Amino acid sequence: MELAYSIGGRLKRLIVAVLAAMIMTTGYSSGTARAATNSCPQWHAKLKQYGLPVAEFSRIMYRESRCQPKVIGWNYRAGTSYKDCKLSPASTYKRCKAVRSYDSGLLQVNSGWVTLTAQTCGSALGDLTVLLQPDCNLRVASAIYKGSGIGNWRATSGKG
Repeated sequence: MELAYSIGGRLKRLIVAVLAAMIMTTGYSSGTARAATNSCPQWHAKLKQYGLPVAEFSRIMYRESRCQPKVIGWNYRAGTSYKDCKLSPASTYKRCKAVRSYDSGLLQVNSGWVTLTAQTCGSALGDLTVLLQPDCNLRVASAIYKGSGIGNWRATSGKG
């Protein structure tokens, strides 16, 4: 019995070692690389293009959206939660009375920036779906940053 356990343990260690070697020689997947750096390197050129500090905003982007442009985050009124809203498409979920506001896109721009979004992205007033487009999201984030600094992302910037 002890011999079988010993061989089984060695076999498991060998399998783990082989898998680790395979991963190391083939490189990380992009998801693994993002997780390892807690940043979004695939968006660095765009961050720079819109005048956002790349190192800081890449980390913020990772924490806010995990580098995914179509993410929507819901902010609930005090004493409420997602349990107070029926699960439905975002367009109807936005009208749930428990939802105070919502954040959209790569840098999770808040739904309160309606006028700035329309002006910056050339969209209809109230159309916040444009924030799910990376260029619009980053343009609006850049305008917010240039107007008031990194404070709007204080919860995820590490600077607040």
